[in-house]
Amino acid sequence: MLQQYMNMGFSQQQIQKASQICKQNRNLEILDVLLKNVQSPIKEQSQSQILRELSFDVLTPDQRLRQKGIPVGLKNLANVCYLNSLIQTYFHNPIFVQEILSFKYPVQLNFEDLLNKNEVHLQRLFVYLVHTDRKYVDPYRVFLNVVDEFGNRFQLGDQKDWAEFNLQFITCVDEGLKYHENKIMDAEMQGKEEIQESDQQQNRSGIQLTRSMILLDENKAKLIEQQPLQSQLQNQTIINRLFFGKTKEYITHPNQRNQSEEQEQVFLQIILNVKNKSLYQAWEANNSFLIEGYRNGSEVIELAEKTIWITQIPDSLLFQIQRVGYDPERGLIKLNDEFRFDKEIYADRFLLENRQKVIETQQQLNELKIQQGELLQQIEKYQNYSGISMLTVLGTAAKYVKEVKPDDEIMQQRIDQCKLSIQLILQRLQLQLDQINQKIEDLYAIMKKYKYFLQSILIHEGAAESGHYYTYIYNPLLKQWFKFNDINVIQVSEEKVLKDAYGDGKSKTNAYCLIYQLADRFEPTSYSDYTNQSIYAKYIQQNLFDEVTNDNKKFQIEQQEYELVELGDLVVQIYNIQFQQVNEVARKYKNRNRNPLNNFCSYLRTLLDQMNDLVKWSILDSAIREASQGKRNLRDYQEQMIFQQRIKYNFEQLNHFKVPSKYEIDKQTIKHLQYYYLEYISSLRVTAIQQYQHI
Repeated sequence: MLQQYMNMGFSQQQIQKASQICKQNRNLEILDVLLKNVQSPIKEQSQSQILRELSFDVLTPDQRLRQKGIPVGLKNLANVCYLNSLIQTYFHNPIFVQEILSFKYPVQLNFEDLLNKNEVHLQRLFVYLVHTDRKYVDPYRVFLNVVDEFGNRFQLGDQKDWAEFNLQFITCVDEGLKYHENKIMDAEMQGKEEIQESDQQQNRSGIQLTRSMILLDENKAKLIEQQPLQSQLQNQTIINRLFFGKTKEYITHPNQRNQSEEQEQVFLQIILNVKNKSLYQAWEANNSFLIEGYRNGSEVIELAEKTIWITQIPDSLLFQIQRVGYDPERGLIKLNDEFRFDKEIYADRFLLENRQKVIETQQQLNELKIQQGELLQQIEKYQNYSGISMLTVLGTAAKYVKEVKPDDEIMQQRIDQCKLSIQLILQRLQLQLDQINQKIEDLYAIMKKYKYFLQSILIHEGAAESGHYYTYIYNPLLKQWFKFNDINVIQVSEEKVLKDAYGDGKSKTNAYCLIYQLADRFEPTSYSDYTNQSIYAKYIQQNLFDEVTNDNKKFQIEQQEYELVELGDLVVQIYNIQFQQVNEVARKYKNRNRNPLNNFCSYLRTLLDQMNDLVKWSILDSAIREASQGKRNLRDYQEQMIFQQRIKYNFEQLNHFKVPSKYEIDKQTIKHLQYYYLEYISSLRVTAIQQYQHI
């Protein structure tokens, strides 16, 4: 729980203070206290100060090592969990990843111009996500090059809405890809000097219509859109095909002989009202509704009906669940209502090409929807009685009677009967609702061409204006769900995923966005298996592959150096213990005529009758062998400089009489140790023979 709130940007001290307040008042929750009484701890910090703090990594190299078969995480750059969730989602879109990884820098573009391009840094980040040996990597360069519509960069520490940032992010990538295409085209145009001026003018006119509708603002390096949103999909870039769709909106005026207006729109996400309870119901409500007080062209205010039909559907469908509401007393609030969705959906009923089929079943559909609405209202009465479930009220009443009037069995029985009665009513209503829903589905049974599967679920935990994002992502190749929570990535069960995503009306953890992918376009074999040899690897450019390979080698050296440092610490701890044990054994054998044979160090100490450097070196050798489980010895102390320096550092913390007089071991000392060790082995053999003969 502590880590959960720290992920939201609050310090440990602030969380502890809020916890103390909640203990004094049990009606309060920690997050509410934090949001009300504690200002954002990062907001007032400068960007340079934040970066300095982020540059320090609290995890040790062994903790930063990537586990086999586990995806790579992303470092949280101070309240930018929305960015991390976004990048991980796009990394699990194989077509998008292939486009980014396969991107080659145009030779016509100066390298300095590349440094401020988001798609370049995104490509590099994707390569690291594929090929790195690190548990997580830093997405700062990608974040740095995402700008808003005015060319302003986002600030670290500012919490952003995921859906709004997504639009800016994908727009920057799309514009960047189109910009590079323009550079190539410009160079080709400049190379055709032999073409007549009239032909040149004609070609330039054509380019202005087809190139990519963007220009470069020299002051801000901002790519500015030059055409209306409605016309942008005509060129059909890879970004448009994957993520943007087109709709045709019809507004009819019942009071004017059903006259209608038509308008085309481009969409990136589909908004779902959480109050509609489920995806299909919310989608239908979003696509067909009444407009009160509509002002038409003749300035007459009237009632109008608006219907929306999809004319061009993207390969990836993004649904945003509207969970923010407004309360006159509390302001913006988060709606934690339960919202359900299927793992597979069909978009056919919402397509313009199926409009006539849908209209033909409209009357029967309307009747079913009326019954559906009535059943939902009845269920709502029992589940939301003045904001509380009736079963909860009766449960509280039963608890009260049990505590205050434990002998009143009649009252207890009446409460139990009421609870049972309501449970049976709810079961009956739910059964009827399921039957109605199935009949509605049966009407659309013939329309199942566009099948989408659930691929990502963006989870938000917190309140309306603050909280933390993480993502559940399904890998069709591995048939496994993963939880991507910044640097931490783990496998999770589907049961856990859906439980968190649906919500229960109480928990502040629930789904905020859903991403479905078109089944025909995304084959399971096109996804990464999270190894260096995954299918993504074949798209990596050689220079970036070499860069990450070299980084892996550096990280491997860092791992080895860290292991030697840790081993050096453990060696000296064992050395200190063995030093005392050897001295104790020597005292016991002081007046005896034989030497101890339980270990070489004690044997040598008793034999020489003093704790000299030779004995100390033998203890160090024994400590190294024990700490490394027999994998290392005194030779490693000689050859591994980092290992030797760490042992020296720890030796300096001990009393000088415990450590050798000098830290460098010479060849003569090694020879003496070998000589005495052979004597020790010989003594062991003699003793063993004597014991055998005695038997």
